[in-house]
Amino acid sequence: MNRRTRRTGLVALAATTALLAGCAAELPTPAAEEAVVAPVLGLDQEKRVLESVRATLEAAQANNDLESLKTRLTGPALDLRWRQLEVAQRRGNADLVTQLPMEAQQVVPPTTTTWPRTSFAVSVVPADLTPQRLMAFDQATARDPYRLWGWVQLLPNTVLPAFAKPDFGSEVLAPDDATLLVTPSDAVAQYSDVLNAGDGSQFAPTFTQDKFREFVAGNTATQTEALKAAAGSTYTMQFSTTEDPPRAMRTLDGGAIVMARLSSLESFNGPTGAKIGPQTETAKAIFGDAQPSNVLKITYVDVVALYVPAAGSIEQVSLVGFTHVADAVANS
Repeated sequence: MNRRTRRTGLVALAATTALLAGCAAELPTPAAEEAVVAPVLGLDQEKRVLESVRATLEAAQANNDLESLKTRLTGPALDLRWRQLEVAQRRGNADLVTQLPMEAQQVVPPTTTTWPRTSFAVSVVPADLTPQRLMAFDQATARDPYRLWGWVQLLPNTVLPAFAKPDFGSEVLAPDDATLLVTPSDAVAQYSDVLNAGDGSQFAPTFTQDKFREFVAGNTATQTEALKAAAGSTYTMQFSTTEDPPRAMRTLDGGAIVMARLSSLESFNGPTGAKIGPQTETAKAIFGDAQPSNVLKITYVDVVALYVPAAGSIEQVSLVGFTHVADAVANS
C-alpha cells in the first residue's frame, strides 16, 4: 500500500465513523442514584451516650453534685433531676428520685444530617418494676455531646408503634410538620387544652381518654370538694405550653411519637386567716420552713409523649406516657 492509498483509507474510515455517529441513537445518561438514608448515630455510639448519661446521673446523686448534671442533661430532664436530688437531700431519702435505666430495650437514632439532633430510647424495665421509660436525647451542635432532654414513664400496658430499624434510622419531624393528623406543636397545645377543660375542650374528640387526664380530673374534683367547707375557697390546675419546641420522630406507619414539655400551676385559695400547707412529700420538702397562708401555689414540670397518627387517619391522638413533678411551691 502506497502513501496515497493509506491516506485515502484513513479518510474513508473517518467518514464512516462520522456517519455511524450521526445515525446512532443517543446513549442515555445514567440517572443519579438516590442517596441512601442512614442513621447518623450508630448503635455503638448510642450505647456510649447511654453509658455517659448513666455515669453522670450516678455521680451527681452520690456526690450531691447538681452542677455536674449540666454536662449530660438539658431541658426538662435537667430541671426534673435537679429538683429531685434537692428534695432527696432535704428529706435524707432518695426514694422519690426517678429510676432511669440507661440500658435500652430499643434505640431510635435519627437520620437528620443537620443540628440540633434528637434520638429516642426505650429503657428496659426498671429495678422497681415500674413501667419502662421513653427518653429523648438532644445534640445541640456537632461539638456538643448528646444530652438527656426529657423522659416519661410509659403508661401501663402501652405498646409503642414500630419505628424503623436502628440500621436505617428514623426521620425527625419539625414542630409544624403537616404530614400528621395534627402538627406536633398543635397536638401539644390541643392536649394542654384538653387537660384544662376535659371533655368540654373543643379538641377532646381528637384524643383518647388516658390516665393523666383521669388523674387531673379526679384530683380537681377531690380538692374542690375538700375546700367546699370553707366559703370562698377555690382550687384550679392550669396547664400551658412552653417555648421549648416538641421533639418528634416518625413511626413506620407514617405517624410520630411527639415528646413535649408542659408547665402546670396548681392553686389553692382559702378565706383570710386560713392555713393551707403542701400535701405531698415533694411539695413539703420544697416548701421547707415557709409559713403557710391562705394561698398555696405549686408549679410542676410536666413532660408528655403523644402518638400522633398520619394525616388522613381515623385514629385519635393518644398519650403513651407522662412525667409530673413539683418544681416550686409558694404561699402567695
